[in-house]
Amino acid sequence: MKMKLFGTLIAGAAALVLPAHAQNLLVNGSFETLSTPGVKWGGGFATGVPGWTGTTSSDQGVDVPGGVKAPGAEDGGNAAYFHNNDGYGEQTTTAAIQTGLNYDLKFWTMNIDTYAAGWSGAAEGQISVEVYAGTDANPIFAQKDFNLGFSSNGATPGTWVQNDLVIPSGAIAGGDIGQNIGIKIWNTSDQLNPIAGSWIYVDNVVLVPEPTTAALLGFGALATALGLRRRRA
Repeated sequence: MKMKLFGTLIAGAAALVLPAHAQNLLVNGSFETLSTPGVKWGGGFATGVPGWTGTTSSDQGVDVPGGVKAPGAEDGGNAAYFHNNDGYGEQTTTAAIQTGLNYDLKFWTMNIDTYAAGWSGAAEGQISVEVYAGTDANPIFAQKDFNLGFSSNGATPGTWVQNDLVIPSGAIAGGDIGQNIGIKIWNTSDQLNPIAGSWIYVDNVVLVPEPTTAALLGFGALATALGLRRRRA
């Protein structure tokens, strides 16, 4: 009976410290699901891409195998693409922000076409992300820029690169606790250099909650204390 109680206490503590660990909070993070399956979607993110919303644009959306640029997806067959100054894509999850958790955003990018002003050659690409609470008008992290280097039109071919942004628990305001966490993505290559146009591919977007070091230490101390009490009993 005591062993069963010990196991129950440990399991309960682990559930409190490690909720939904490593579970992607985003829906359709690899853009495999489209309203019209298998057909390239070039209308932005206001419609057409389940789980996502954003602005309407004819220069960004989701590419499929055999699409216009079709660089090959990092995960699955499809990949989203974003054009500079053409709006954004975002997703508000159904997951409420919790205390004691960091939030880790990972996503893959490829600078496929970023042309210098006058279409005179390759230029540097940049993608930006925001992590927010409730709506994108309430950012936790307002804008994180990722420099993706020169496009495949230059000397270095475009390749898939993983990007990582961790939102520490301490950076989350008390008023944001309990609100649904969300992310926003847009192309900001024009902030780096004068460009004629820029297309950046994004794929395999993952947002996971992770316990803080303090929470893990607390769980370890609790497990140790319960183990000692069990042995004494």
